[in-house]
Amino acid sequence: MNTKTRKILRWIARIWAALMAAMILFMFIGNTAMDGIGPIFYLTFRETLMMVAFLVVFVGLILAWKRECLGGWMIVGGMLAFYVLNFAFSGTFPRGATFFIIALPGILFLISYYASNETEAI
Repeated sequence: MNTKTRKILRWIARIWAALMAAMILFMFIGNTAMDGIGPIFYLTFRETLMMVAFLVVFVGLILAWKRECLGGWMIVGGMLAFYVLNFAFSGTFPRGATFFIIALPGILFLISYYASNETEAI
């Protein structure tokens, strides 16, 4: 992959990650504004684990701007953990493309990172 393509891919991933982080933050703030902060202290075990997985994704979306590999793996790993936990607790996977859309910047960051290292090794 040439340098120009990598830069374009990296900026697509960054913009997408910023939009996904803003969406997650907006949902959290909106939910807190509606219900208050109290319900967060009374989460079930399932909800706590799934929130931790989503928190890993959120941190990865921000971290990937500076550390593509670590942030990308946090995004992808957090979403995989979310899917596995959802399946373990409910027996089904989340429906729709929403969670894939959230994970996509992580995949793009990883492609950009590994393509960058591939050309440096040659």
